[in-house]
Amino acid sequence: MKIVRTEHHQVNSEFTYDIPEEDIAEAFGSVTRFQEIISHSGDGWEPPKGDEPTDEELETFYEFIEGYDYDRYDDWWTDRKGGYDVTYKVEGADNDESDDDDFDSDEEVLH
Repeated sequence: MKIVRTEHHQVNSEFTYDIPEEDIAEAFGSVTRFQEIISHSGDGWEPPKGDEPTDEELETFYEFIEGYDYDRYDDWWTDRKGGYDVTYKVEGADNDESDDDDFDSDEEVLH
């Protein structure tokens, strides 16, 4: 009998980019405008700075960011904060010819 254990975790992934200011100014006209665009794209600034970015500026921003490498840090906070849900599934039980099997292959048991 195969048993499948699934752990349900939550993770926050942080991506850190080190982008030269010269590259930013060349693509967006100024570092200030780049910061304004970022401020409208997340929770980093309350309230957002400057004018809301145009669709073209947002497209340029996303393409620009994709062109740079980053350092990634994953915070598996469910491990740190003391718990996560676990489910178990009996795999292939529908194919068994045993009448003793009370499990359906799709049945999950919460732990």
